[in-house]
Amino acid sequence: MNTDFLNTPLPPDLADLSAAEAAALAAAARAAGFAVFELDGARMKSKPELMEYAGLALGFPGDFGRNWDAMVDYLGDMANIHKNGKILVFVKNAAVMAGADPKLHAVLRDICGQACDNAREWSGGTVLLKFAFIP
Repeated sequence: MNTDFLNTPLPPDLADLSAAEAAALAAAARAAGFAVFELDGARMKSKPELMEYAGLALGFPGDFGRNWDAMVDYLGDMANIHKNGKILVFVKNAAVMAGADPKLHAVLRDICGQACDNAREWSGGTVLLKFAFIP
């Protein structure tokens, strides 16, 4: 994985990585001051599971609405929620999630991309929000 992925607010914002690549990227991200979060696809096999688990794992405030619109907004605002303009979210066991519900997995990826676009727009390009999916 090229560390340029971390250094630009421009797309690509989503990456598909091996476990070894993810470990190297996590270390580089932490060294660069990123807040690093991890989601487990094995715990997100349905939309209700995804909403509940992701909201807790990502530290969303209690008013998180547990719907796709809220997910886009809260992901896009993670820099403000966590007071860090550099955010990296790993989705491990993504293949487990995709196997359980391919549509849910596809929607999550789309939502993550939308959130990155929002973060970029809302911050004038100063926030770095990135997602890495690990099978």
